[in-house]
Amino acid sequence: MTNPLLPRRARIRARGVAMVELALVLPVLILLVLGVVDFSRAIHFNNVLISLSREGANLAARTTESPQYIVKTLMDTAAPLQMNTGGMMYISKLVGRPDGRATVDAQFRPVTGGKTSLASRLWSCSSWTNGVCNMPVTRPIISLAVALDDGETVYAVEAFYGYTPFTRYVMSSDPRLYSMTIL
Repeated sequence: MTNPLLPRRARIRARGVAMVELALVLPVLILLVLGVVDFSRAIHFNNVLISLSREGANLAARTTESPQYIVKTLMDTAAPLQMNTGGMMYISKLVGRPDGRATVDAQFRPVTGGKTSLASRLWSCSSWTNGVCNMPVTRPIISLAVALDDGETVYAVEAFYGYTPFTRYVMSSDPRLYSMTIL
């Protein structure tokens, strides 16, 4: 509230100074608020991605449904993520070797949908037919964080999402969210 004892001209100047201060501070405040909202969205999207990979590994290890069906179903029901346009999921069947490493026995992805530029980090297949990797004759061998027993079969489910932040003009590139569950 303005002081009624100040002359009219001084009150107008005070209002002008307040407007200039607001014009200088408001963009910074808006940027901070958008940054907090963006960070919160990224955490939420990452939590959804973690849940997707966990549920995918659980289904791959415990059901008789095809891996393509599991991946497609999870991608279709991954709201608020737009997995069919901005994400990708892979299911890899891994078999333990005597040295504790794993052989990639099979790899699956959705038949349609998904961002194919998001390649698997476990092992990247170079040839696909109907969502199934055309595995090379010599199966790839990979190392995992945990050693597998000889002949032990596990499923690794990877979920990727190309997150587009509101404040993308501040960042040099869009972050890619990633989660992997082995079960």
